[in-house]
Amino acid sequence: MNEVQNHEESTGNPVMGDESASMAPVVNAILGTAVAAAVKRADSTDVAHGIIAGLRLLRSAVEQEVGYTMAAAIDTAIRTRLLVENLSALRTTGRPPSAVPLPPPGPGAAIAASIFVSAAESCLTVNAHAEDNGPLELAVFAFSTQLVQQLGGAPEWRDLVGELRRPSERKDAAQAAALPAGGGTVH
Repeated sequence: MNEVQNHEESTGNPVMGDESASMAPVVNAILGTAVAAAVKRADSTDVAHGIIAGLRLLRSAVEQEVGYTMAAAIDTAIRTRLLVENLSALRTTGRPPSAVPLPPPGPGAAIAASIFVSAAESCLTVNAHAEDNGPLELAVFAFSTQLVQQLGGAPEWRDLVGELRRPSERKDAAQAAALPAGGGTVH
C-alpha cells in the first residue's frame, strides 16, 4: 500500500488522504436529489437553465472568495467537459457534433434554478468542510455532465460562458427583508 497518511493534529490519529473521495457520494447525492426534484417540476430545457444557475453560483462564489484566476479554472473545467463530450461524439459517429443551442427559459426555469442553486450551495458547504477543493471540482464536473445530458449534447461555449458570467438575479425586497444583514443563515 503506497498511501500517504496525515495525522490529525489534535489526536495524533492517522487520517487517510482520501477525504475528497469520501465526499464524492455526498456531492453525487446532492445533485441526484436536485435532478430528481427538478425533472418533476420542469421540462429538460428548464432543468438545463437551472443547472446553469447552479454552475453560475459555483463560479461566482469561487470568484468572490478566491479571485478571477480560480474562476477561470472553473471555466476551463467546464469547457474541458464539453470538449470531452464533443470528442466522444466524434469518435462514435465519425462526424463533428453540432453545438446544441441554449433554449429560451420556460415557465419551469425559475423553480429549476432555485433547486440547483440550493444544490450548489450545499456542494459549497461540503467543500468548506473538506481538506481540499475536491468536492467543488466534483460538483463542477457533475453539474457540467448533467447539463450535457439535459440538453442532449454540448452547448456552444460562447453562449454558455455568457450565461455563467452574467450576474445572478438580485433578491427582491421581501427576500432581502427576511434575510439577516450579513447573509448568514438561521439555524
